[in-house]
Amino acid sequence: MLLHFIVNPSAKNGKCKKIWFKIEQRLRRHRIDYHVAFTQEQGDGTKLAQQFAEQKHEPFILIAVGGDGTIHEVMNGVAKYDHVAVGYIPAGTGNDFARGIKFPITWRKALNQMLLSVEGIHVDSYDIGAFKSTKQGVFVNSVGCGFDAHISRKANASKWKQILNRLYLGKFVYVFYLLKEMFLYKPTVIQLTVDQKQYTFSKAWLVTVANHPYYGGGMKIAPFAQSNDQRFDVVVVDDVSRLKLLSLFATVFWGGHIRMKEVHTFQGKHIHICSDVPLPLHADGEQIGEGDITISVNKQIRVLK
Repeated sequence: MLLHFIVNPSAKNGKCKKIWFKIEQRLRRHRIDYHVAFTQEQGDGTKLAQQFAEQKHEPFILIAVGGDGTIHEVMNGVAKYDHVAVGYIPAGTGNDFARGIKFPITWRKALNQMLLSVEGIHVDSYDIGAFKSTKQGVFVNSVGCGFDAHISRKANASKWKQILNRLYLGKFVYVFYLLKEMFLYKPTVIQLTVDQKQYTFSKAWLVTVANHPYYGGGMKIAPFAQSNDQRFDVVVVDDVSRLKLLSLFATVFWGGHIRMKEVHTFQGKHIHICSDVPLPLHADGEQIGEGDITISVNKQIRVLK
């Protein structure tokens, strides 16, 4: 069987290029036929995935090698096609998609399991979410608005991120901006609609719509979310003191935050979020503008397990 790969050589601070070289050696040693395409700039993953899907008329396997941004782009390229099964070898910094599908988060173990999955054609159904705002597309992990998207935007624009990434200390950029912006960011009024039920929060810090438990490199933002139940888990943090917000980000790694009275959870298929001021938005950690947003369950896609 011919395997198709889309590799982001810049993922994991450029380390993904070396990881691919080792993967390629393994494929050749086992005489596995493959075709590979490399991304060069943002958006290439979507374009390449769509090209593969349009060129192939029979079922085929497309494997993304990179981080959550890579699998986000690949899924945006193939979501509308039914003859694609998607695989993933985590070679990024966060790798929350791998956690979400209960896949190994180290590339060696993931490759071993991937080859076994290919041999036995082990696939599961995976929910794909659609979002529509100033931009539109699909997501695989989560969509968020408010403080977390604000922190992500600040950190990604920082000149220090690339420097610290080379030293494998990139997460300290997020910690710095978390502590800094926590005292500057102003919570706002948010109107949330979940399956036609409306809720208003007067001092909302953030809203996350999650397809599985993980975001931010292993934080369990929605501990009970499942990626194949055709609904999303919605988490709202509202009217919390700045000091308690700091403790919330400490407990989110094991899901303890959902016990706090300031944290509200919902489940639904159709979600709309609007606010009295335009809020920053992210999908799978990628910036998608700001403003109101509508989110819905799009379809299910086949994912190698």
